[in-house]
Amino acid sequence: MSNLINKIAKQISVSKKEVSSNLKKYINEIIVIKYGGSAMLDKKLSLNFFQNIRALVDLKIKPIIVHGGGPQINVMLDKLNIKHKFFKGMRITDKKTFDIVEMILSGVINKNISYCLSNKKVNALGLSGVDSKIIIAKKYRKKNISDPDLGFVGQPHSINKTLLLSLVSNKNVPVIAPIGANAKGTKFNINADLTAGFIASEIGARRLLMLTDVKGVIGKDSKVISELKLSEIKQLISKKIIYGGMIPKVKTCVDAVRAGIRASVILDGKLNNVILKELLSDEGIGTLFRK
Repeated sequence: MSNLINKIAKQISVSKKEVSSNLKKYINEIIVIKYGGSAMLDKKLSLNFFQNIRALVDLKIKPIIVHGGGPQINVMLDKLNIKHKFFKGMRITDKKTFDIVEMILSGVINKNISYCLSNKKVNALGLSGVDSKIIIAKKYRKKNISDPDLGFVGQPHSINKTLLLSLVSNKNVPVIAPIGANAKGTKFNINADLTAGFIASEIGARRLLMLTDVKGVIGKDSKVISELKLSEIKQLISKKIIYGGMIPKVKTCVDAVRAGIRASVILDGKLNNVILKELLSDEGIGTLFRK
């Protein structure tokens, strides 16, 4: 362990003492990580991500990974000449589209992640949310009457907490595709950010890490806001400091903290060792949300 801590300290350019001090907070704790964007698409960043997960496991931290796959789904839909539309960041999903979504998420992407982690000697298990009823979902409810029907788009309702806790307690790393099903067996496509936040809340994770393509919430001075309290969010949205696609990510982080997570973080997945820097250095690297 001492050699590993020394190696990580050099990797993230901090002292061994700093890594050891921060590590105490996370040993034997569950960390839920939403994995997507450039961190997934870039081969070098993917390799670095897998190395970071291996380091967490070796440090006796328990990661659970929830992945997205929007760009890869778009490519396949285009190849098959299937038109695809979005509404407020959510994919309108008819049956034909859902079949492609499930194939790419639960098949191609999920198994590739678990395979690559296994090559790093991590006991990774690629799972769909419908396996062993990991995610029980309900059809997404529209907010306004004028909103379009999103089709087979769902929102998580409950999880198989017993199974997930059993897996991580036995040093397995669940890699979860955000597909869920209701009691009647109807399957739904679920937003990966929403899924990660829900699982983190339900399972009582120590922290939720959201890997994105942005550095975090950017303030008026064009610098990352390192920490935000929940009471500050509404004002930042009204001032359009938090806007567009960042709003649902921030909402996921806020909801997770309200549900009992000590802190959630939006991180730039384009940075090397971003997970290790966030957890094991004093300053962190993204925007942290806490009560």
